[in-house]
Amino acid sequence: MCPVPTDYACQAAAERAARGIAPVRALVVPVRRRPVQPQQPDLPVVLRTYLGMPAQAENKDPENQDTTAPPAVSSLMGASVLLVILEGLKADMAGSLSEWHSGLSLRLPQAMGAPVAGKPKTSSGRQSGGWQVMADLQKSAREVLTDLAGRSRGGSAGMGVLNVQLVMIEDLLSGTLRRLDIPVETAAHCAGELVVAAGSLFGLSARLPPTAPSAPSGEPAAQRD
Repeated sequence: MCPVPTDYACQAAAERAARGIAPVRALVVPVRRRPVQPQQPDLPVVLRTYLGMPAQAENKDPENQDTTAPPAVSSLMGASVLLVILEGLKADMAGSLSEWHSGLSLRLPQAMGAPVAGKPKTSSGRQSGGWQVMADLQKSAREVLTDLAGRSRGGSAGMGVLNVQLVMIEDLLSGTLRRLDIPVETAAHCAGELVVAAGSLFGLSARLPPTAPSAPSGEPAAQRD
């Protein structure tokens, strides 16, 4: 079984995850318009001057009103998304993957900076403090390793189980992004990058396809590209 992810590994994984979500974040968390302020009474300029009222703005086009952009994509936001993925791995090993998947369409945008109803706005979802997010990421990765060791007794078999899980998580991520109106190719690329970033926490340098079933006796195995 691979060692617990280092601080450097967590930072590198978070940065890769941030690059992966950058193309979809603007679509998942769109720019929000500020509330329209009530217009002042339309009075003649002479009367406004006499009453000491400020000049009324000429531009009343709502398309040109000030807007509130979502927080910038950062490694901390990437770490928040990775935490959601690691929770999916733990949910799979606990037999509760369907519950995790049912809330993914809400939690994924929140991890990317979407506002949460009833909660004060922060810089990026769960990111109350950069050190805390990275500490949570390392702790969650350690929990995945512990669960995986208990399930597979470690070794290469454990990494094989993890690889199969990551492939499944990638498919669920891609499907959720498509349901959030992300184009198919963009959703697939983002999901793939996130899974590679998550796998790097456990020493997987690249995402591998699940092991194919053995070919029947006398038939050659299919060649992979």
